[in-house]
Amino acid sequence: MFNRVAIVGPGLIGGSIGMALRKRRLASTVVGIGRREVSLRRALHVGAIDKATLSIAEGVRGADMVILATAPATYEGLLKEAAHALRPHSILTDVASTKVGVIETIIAALEARPDVAYVPTHPMAGSEKQGPLAARADMFEGAVCIITPLTNTFPNVKSVVVDMWKALGARLVSMTPQGHDRLVARISHVPHLLAATLMQLVTEDEADLSGGGLRDSTRIAISSPELWIDICRENRQQIQIALEEYIKLLQQTADCLDKQDFNRLKELLQAAKAKRDRLS
Repeated sequence: MFNRVAIVGPGLIGGSIGMALRKRRLASTVVGIGRREVSLRRALHVGAIDKATLSIAEGVRGADMVILATAPATYEGLLKEAAHALRPHSILTDVASTKVGVIETIIAALEARPDVAYVPTHPMAGSEKQGPLAARADMFEGAVCIITPLTNTFPNVKSVVVDMWKALGARLVSMTPQGHDRLVARISHVPHLLAATLMQLVTEDEADLSGGGLRDSTRIAISSPELWIDICRENRQQIQIALEEYIKLLQQTADCLDKQDFNRLKELLQAAKAKRDRLS
């Protein structure tokens, strides 16, 4: 499918993409670009990449596909260094979990390179763990990958990106950047904040006595705080809207207890169980 793919940030997601590309022989060469030699050595060790470099300009040179898999806050600076070195008519994509702000940043950074096609994506897969040692070649099998193509995205370019994700095992869903950010605020970003808040409810001594309920409900709270600060900054407005909706629903539950309306509370629990059962 590709002669050369450059992955900027071969960590958990970027490393998993590299592993999957190499396992399925979808790229002749996968180049990993990073800031720390130790991380790149790990990516090489686990088979996520074929080559490694600390220079983004060197790494993207000659690549058919460039995948941004670092924090969105780094994109502007990275593309300033890389824009001149991108191969003419190459494809750039990202895996960021927010889209509206990211798209604006990348479009501005590529203003002098209209020949480079940009197709935003977001695979709904991952782990609370970090780094290439947590990467897996099967990370995207059965997962949803959201694509938010721009109005000027050529169909043949979009199809290349879609085909790549399908080859990695993902199911593609297309939507607008605004629709994406609203969705992920509700199904990803707010759940993380709820898990973190729940951990604030209990003391360390209480947590030590907990069973599976607390552990299962708060597993994602061990993810990188730095990563989540970036996400909350990027998608602040949609997260606020979703949190306000959740607070209203939580108040509804509190009202049931206050009024001892256990029939209504049972209805709420049954509706929640039915939705969760469908996820299983």
